[in-house]
Amino acid sequence: MEKVYGATGRQDGLYKIGRNKWELIFGFGKDSEQEQTGWNYRQRFSSKPSLDEIKAIITAQIEADYAEKLMAGFEWNGKRVEYSEERKSDFTGLITGLQGGLFQLPLTMNLSDTALVLHEFTSIEEVGEVAAGICAHKTAVTNAKWQEKTSINWESEIWNGAQQ
Repeated sequence: MEKVYGATGRQDGLYKIGRNKWELIFGFGKDSEQEQTGWNYRQRFSSKPSLDEIKAIITAQIEADYAEKLMAGFEWNGKRVEYSEERKSDFTGLITGLQGGLFQLPLTMNLSDTALVLHEFTSIEEVGEVAAGICAHKTAVTNAKWQEKTSINWESEIWNGAQQ
């Protein structure tokens, strides 16, 4: 699906826009809260898609959106911390190693995979804050994703293309 700008709100549904043209519209967002208008996701078809096709397209878009939010949406101490299972595991191992005397502080770590975001940890409490923050962030994003997925009423008439 592609973002189309200029929307003032959600317009979810399948719309017949021509003799052999259908447009699926889903979601609404703004790049910043200061903007008057935002965007919807849209995808065009040359034949009417089935409900299963619509579900697959929308579900894939939701998964992609929340994967991006998970990876890039956590900030700690003014620094963006990119989420990954490996990073979560590294912090868990670091806490265990510090408690067991295997590692010594201070310790400098990169908080990102796509940029150099270094932080020098000087206390186990700092390490614990990041580890707890990463886990809380994943929980919040996962809950929001499932809330969005389960809030869609697939039985609604909006998905059958009756709108014009």
